[in-house]
Amino acid sequence: MVWRKLALLIASLTAWQAVAQECALGMGGTPPEQIAELFQLEDWQQQRMHTWLEALEAENAPLQKKLDSLLEVHPQETPEQLTALGQKFEAIKEQMVGNSLRFDRLLLGIFRPGQYRKYEAVCREVGRMPLEPTSEAMLGPEDN
Repeated sequence: MVWRKLALLIASLTAWQAVAQECALGMGGTPPEQIAELFQLEDWQQQRMHTWLEALEAENAPLQKKLDSLLEVHPQETPEQLTALGQKFEAIKEQMVGNSLRFDRLLLGIFRPGQYRKYEAVCREVGRMPLEPTSEAMLGPEDN
């Protein structure tokens, strides 16, 4: 059962193609229950994760609206227009992935040493570089 959950998490980690070599937890994409179970998060850690997920959703909601609007209104008749659309789409998507990575780092910042070692082992298994954990105190005022 644990290996099945590990395989699901690995699949979600490798699905984040946009982050290249970084080993994302995938906050906002991976079901929080999978993260909590795999890393055996304590109740207080799960509460923080859910708070951060709400904040991530709030930050990404306007970006998602921008994406939806872009796809609806951007001209798509010529190759040049499609290229421009793709570039705009990628820029917004990168912002969303960046937001997710920031919240991944926050969650990693409250991992116990054993939880972080397990995260590092999963990253090694999928050939990705572990993210450096951070704390809310290390974020700038515009990031809080």
